[in-house]
Amino acid sequence: MDHSNLVARKRESPAVLDLWDAFDDLRRDFERSFGELEFPGVTGLLDWPSGPAIDLVESDDEFLLLADLPGVRKENLELSVQGNLLTIRGEKKHEEPGKSSKVVRTETWIGNFSRTINLPDSVNPEKVEAQLRDGVLRARIAKREESKRRTVQISVK
Repeated sequence: MDHSNLVARKRESPAVLDLWDAFDDLRRDFERSFGELEFPGVTGLLDWPSGPAIDLVESDDEFLLLADLPGVRKENLELSVQGNLLTIRGEKKHEEPGKSSKVVRTETWIGNFSRTINLPDSVNPEKVEAQLRDGVLRARIAKREESKRRTVQISVK
């Protein structure tokens, strides 16, 4: 087999490569080739969130919404419920590095954001309490009384 026409490729040791850089490169190549495609409800390696990550946890009496908001101040945050839609809006301000510093890599998001999630029908939108502490928003959304689990004792005859 004639190998004279093959191009030599420089291989770097795995310690030098960053796996996340490879995924970033893959995402950029994909977007350059196909444009920015959006697939609602699909999560995976090509997702690139522009706002906070959100968890919604259900207990017997309430739902607990947890949103990662590092660097967001209370005065730059708005939480609202309209029907069964809960919306978090806010702004994370850019922190300028010092004059003698330069940014080598940036992965954190900055700027305005808005996330809206559909809450289950069992929520009571009139009873929502929210607290921002240690960069995490915790919103407790009560369930309607008729939707709470109840234990009914039945007498056996």
